[in-house]
Amino acid sequence: MAVVLAGCSTVESKDIRTSGITANYVVTLPETAEVARVSASYRVGTLTFVELGDGESVRSSGGGKEVELERHHTAGVTDYTGELNGVVQAGTEITFDLTRGKGDDSAPRSTVKLPERVRLTAPLAGTTYSRRAVIPVRIATGPSDLPSILTWTGDCIQPDSLELEPGRTSATIPPGSLRPSLATPTPGVKPPTSCPVNLTLTRRTEGTLDKSFKNGHITAETQSVRRITSTP
Repeated sequence: MAVVLAGCSTVESKDIRTSGITANYVVTLPETAEVARVSASYRVGTLTFVELGDGESVRSSGGGKEVELERHHTAGVTDYTGELNGVVQAGTEITFDLTRGKGDDSAPRSTVKLPERVRLTAPLAGTTYSRRAVIPVRIATGPSDLPSILTWTGDCIQPDSLELEPGRTSATIPPGSLRPSLATPTPGVKPPTSCPVNLTLTRRTEGTLDKSFKNGHITAETQSVRRITSTP
């Protein structure tokens, strides 16, 4: 049976071999909580998701904690989520263990290590900056050999990003980096020249997927977001 909605569909796993599945595992460290949020999804093709059947499950473990992920359906998408409370230490290895039904291969060891967490200490949320001015950026973080990516998005600007090399705890967004949006305005509606802008700092690690899968990705990331106002 397949559930179809909004271009995506979900099929039952019983007729799908593990070797034909694309797995996507993500570990997220939220800025304001001492928890690792874990998620898993499985696909065949681009828009067809796989729902695990009877006797099948996906578990995640790390830092002495373990959780069985819960299934969710949204707009034709099936995924699985859970939380590892208190598991935030950089370098902690997180493992995803997919148990399949009788007669198919399980995939017990997809692993990724947690990155050092990041936190934007400047600019402060709610501050206003002209696009003609420098925006100072300061970061609180422990030692890390991983780069970070600073991105900015908003209704009145073009999305863009800046890569920060490992070890950086400060940077500047040069004047003119936040460029006015090129979106076609709605007829009769004056496009905004000022708007809220989200500055998002991300540090991400790549892990190793279990060899039983066809392909896929496993990542762990930490993010810090500050909303400022951008003016001409």
